[in-house]
Parts: sequence; C-alpha cells; structure tokens
Amino acid sequence: MTSVLFRTTTCVAVLIGTALPSARAQSAAADGEWPAYHRDLAGTRYSPLADITASNVKSLRIAWTWRPDSGSAPPEYKNESTPLMVDGALYFTTGTNRAVVRANPATGKSVWRYELDEHLRAAVAPRRGSGRGVATWGSGNTRRIFYVTPGFQLVALDAATGKPISSFGLNGVVDLKALLGVPLDVNTAAIGSSSPPLVFENTIVIGPALEVGLRPTSKRNVPGRILAIDAKTGTVRWRFNTIPQAGEFGNDTWKDSSWSYTGNTGAWAPLSLDATRGLLYLPVEAATGDYYGGHRPGDNLFSSTLVCLDIRTGKRQWHYQIVHHDIWDLDVTTAPILADVRVDGKLVPMVVQLTKQSFAYVLNRVTGKPVWPIVERAVPASDAPGEHASPTQPFPTKPAAFDRQGISVDDLIDFTPSLRAKALELVKPYRLGKLFTPASLSQAADGTRGTLIIPGSLGGANWEHGAFDPENGIVYVGSHTEAAMISLVHDAKRSDMDFILDRGSAPTVDGLPLVKPPYSRITAIDLHTGNHLWMRPSGDTPATIRDNPALRGVNIPNTGGIARPVMVATKTLLFTAEGWGGAPVLRALNKRTGEEIWRMTLPGSVSSSPMTFRHAGKQYVAFWVDDPRTQHPSELIALALP
Repeated sequence: MTSVLFRTTTCVAVLIGTALPSARAQSAAADGEWPAYHRDLAGTRYSPLADITASNVKSLRIAWTWRPDSGSAPPEYKNESTPLMVDGALYFTTGTNRAVVRANPATGKSVWRYELDEHLRAAVAPRRGSGRGVATWGSGNTRRIFYVTPGFQLVALDAATGKPISSFGLNGVVDLKALLGVPLDVNTAAIGSSSPPLVFENTIVIGPALEVGLRPTSKRNVPGRILAIDAKTGTVRWRFNTIPQAGEFGNDTWKDSSWSYTGNTGAWAPLSLDATRGLLYLPVEAATGDYYGGHRPGDNLFSSTLVCLDIRTGKRQWHYQIVHHDIWDLDVTTAPILADVRVDGKLVPMVVQLTKQSFAYVLNRVTGKPVWPIVERAVPASDAPGEHASPTQPFPTKPAAFDRQGISVDDLIDFTPSLRAKALELVKPYRLGKLFTPASLSQAADGTRGTLIIPGSLGGANWEHGAFDPENGIVYVGSHTEAAMISLVHDAKRSDMDFILDRGSAPTVDGLPLVKPPYSRITAIDLHTGNHLWMRPSGDTPATIRDNPALRGVNIPNTGGIARPVMVATKTLLFTAEGWGGAPVLRALNKRTGEEIWRMTLPGSVSSSPMTFRHAGKQYVAFWVDDPRTQHPSELIALALP
C-alpha cells in the first residue's frame, strides 16, 4: 500500500442536504436528480424533465460556469466526466490528477475539493486525467461519494465534508491492485479506471481500464478482473475473472495456456444493472493485443463479450461474445442500455449493446437470447504468420448497422474527378477490407503495405454512448465514420510479441478524409421494430473541409463534424453536440424527426456527455467544454432558462 496523502479544501460553509431514496431505488431517481453516470443504472441517459421545451429552448442562457483554480497545473483540455446531482449538490471529477469537487448547483461555486496524492503510482497510470466521474451511496448525512483514482485506488468520501471515511478500507482508501489476485507491484502495474464504479445496495463494482493495446511491449499483461467491494467496510465481496482461470467456465477457449499470461479484458466503459432482478451487465474489452492474437489462440472468452452476472454473488448468468478472438480493437465501449419494449405485442426485457462496429446487439437481458436473429457469417481469414482468426463472427439481422462498415473503391471521396483520381491512386498500396478483415503485414508478400478498414478503432459508437427514451421506445446513437489503415510489423526491440501495429491512420486526399461523408451521424432506432426512424449528419461541415482549396467552387453536402457525438434525451428534446474536437455548438433536436430546433454557440467543443437536473424549481443542462487548439482549458457549463 502506498502512503495515503490527501487534500480536502472546504470552500463554502453552508451545505445543502435533503433526503434521497434508498440505494436500491437509485435506478429510479427523483425526477430532478441525476444520481448515476447515465442518470439511472440502466444506462438510458434519459431524464423525464420537461421544463425546457421546443417553444422556450431558444431562451436558454449560460447560468454559471465552473473553472479550476488558476493555480491548478497542468491545465486539462479534455474532461469526460458527468456530474452527479443528489441531495441538492453536484459532484464531479476534474484535473489531470482526478480531484473530486462538490459544488452548488444553483451557482457552480465549490463547496469542497478532494485530491489524493499518489506520487509515482499516478505517473505510471494508464488512464490519467479526470476520468468520467463519481458514484454515490447512502442518503442524507450518511451519503458517501466513491471514486477510483488514476492509480487504481477506491476512495470513500463523506458527501458533506469531502473527508475520507476512516472506517472504509485503510483511512478511506482501498488498494484495488492488491485485490486482483495476481502477483504484481502495486506501484508500477499499469492498471487503472476511466469510468465511475457502479453502486447497488451495499456493493460497489469496479471495471478496470488498462494500457491501450496497439503496440504492447509484451504478450503478458495485467488481467482486467472485475472487483466488488463492500460499500460500508471496503472489504472484497467477490471477484470475476474476465480471463477464466484453470477449471473455470471458458478456460478452454484460450489455447496453449494463453489464459495464464494474457492481460487486458477489463471493462473500462460504465457498467449497467437491472435493479429489479439484481443482474449486472459488463461490457468487456479486448485482450492483449489489439490487432494480433497469435499468442492467444482460441475464441478468448470473455474478451469483447457482454457478460451478465448476479451482482450479489458475482456468478455468471449468461454471456454473449460480440467478437470472437478480437484482433480489431473492437472493445465493447458503451454501457449496455436496458429497455422494456413491446415487440410483436409482447413486452421484452432488452439489453442493447452499441458497438464500435456500428451494430446494436439486442438481447433478452434475462436469458441472453437475441431478440432478433443474430447469425454467424464467414469473415476473411488472416495471412499474418501465427494468426488464426475466427472463421465466423456474429451479425445482427436487426437493427441494421447505424454507420458504414467495410471499405471499397465505391466509398472513396468523389467531390471532384481530380480528388477521386487521387483517392484511387492513394489506395493502390493497400488491401481494402470489409467488416472483420484482419490487419495485414506492412510488407506483405503480395506487395501491399496494410489493410484499409471501416470502422477503425475510433469509429462507430464509443464511450460517448447514446440515449434511450423509455416513453417512445427509441434509442438514439451517435457514431463516427472513421477509416483506418492497419498494418503489422515485427519489432523485437519494442515487444516480445511476434507482431504489433505498425501504423493505424488512413491516408488523406489533399487534407480531406479518404471516404465520402457523412463523417458523423445520429441515428434513431425504434426498438419496437428494429427499424431506423431517421438519420442525420451530426453537426455541420467543418471549416477545414469547407474552406479546403481543393473544394473551391464545389457545392458539397453537409458532411457532419469529424468527431464522436454526445447527447442526452429529455421528455421534450434530444440535446446533442458534435463532441470533443468538433464545432463548439449545442443543439436541440426533435426526437421524432431529427429536425434541428435550436442551436447555441459555446466557448469550446463539448467533451463530455451532457446531463440535466432540476434545482430550486429550475431545469439545468450541464456539460464540459474545452479547446486545446485555442488553449481553452476544461470548464463546466450549466445552461438554464432566465
């Protein structure tokens, strides 16, 4: 255990507190509150608030802005956290060292600030920065705030004072690295967390995040096991091995004893819970490494798998592997969305898993069986030495893909004949791949230098999630169309793996994306039928494209922004922004048609998924903005009607 040093700053003497429903009821929060990352534990990112409507949204103004202290260093330029609002207070994370702040929801003024000094342990953390927020447990004067530090320690804070709970763990801190059940140095092992814990009854569940696996230094890595901690004491309740050990279910899917040394398979996206049934849903990431799996032959359960556990015992109830033997970095990146929707007149308890490959896998969340058929289809083989790609992968028959999949010459840019000709010339050295085409060698025997694919690891749906409206049965998905070039190289100086990723970026054409627009989109999917209701580009054509000299005098369609959309649904509107790196604009859309009703220019691009809450009779919409291009550090903005 490293030394535990912390700093809590009390900023305001007056604390506001009211009663909150019990922990069991947190998934069905009071209308005005936002008590979990996606508001409810079902991952809907939906609020029933209706004060802001299509008729008055044009009057929204910035009510307040929260900025870090001017002395905070270094500045942060991407905050992905979502504030919680409970008991009349806001709680969020901020800064490169992941401090926790309590603030007044009416003014944005800080009440207290806590930060754990982890020394060198933080320096090796794979997921530094503010993370995506905190979790809460209890009510009234017993409420606790939980968060996971970059160095993978669970901290329990008194919600009123910001001081660690001395009876929890060791002076309020639990060293999660020491609980993984594997030999490691807690100061140097590269494992952390990027999403808040999930809290239910007296159980805290943590899904870890590990090093990005593009170019691993070794085929051996820390396994991303799921930990459940007692919310009162900090003791371990259970642990789930996402790489099954000897004698455990799924161990036989790891050939040649590769289960004994392979790592990753964490659950870095937020988790979800069916609070009525006590069923926990884990979106598990890929195993080491992202693009080469020759050292881990087999299907590799529970890599890239949706896993359902009993939250009280940690026992597996069912699983559905979304990618067999993942060699595309197709991590399960979003919290599963739980929905109760009528299909053919029958109420179906669904779990909807959005994915990077731009599929929505819709399963019965009790049984794990597909709501609409999901078929195993043959996919391309790999010719990388030592690699044995799975011969098939699961393809949903419904809903249809919500973004482009695969790339051919028909997908290449064609704004002008000259640009088209340049694009055709640029792709000649590469293989063009349909979905699930493996990476090829950077110097292949056929003379090619790699494989072009869509989506790449940053495409499709990612942690920005979507939103589900339980009143209309529609799920809204933001996605990014990203072409990538994946090639493999042997580099014994860098890694003991036979192959690692050499390059991952697709070529551009005179500074323009290689493929046709839209480059990002929002799609509305009706879960009653599995059909798409509408699709629209997310945002407007960026100035870098609109003003490109190669397009002078050319009338091009709206391309959408080159970013990953963020959103939140309310009873009346769908609020959305282009996402980090996109245009600094917030929009309100008609949920039924996708029509833009309103837009507002902001100080920076929106880097977090928005949330909404009501306080003192007023509805707010809050989110983080920042812009590294203009040196505009992250700040939390709250909008409200006058």
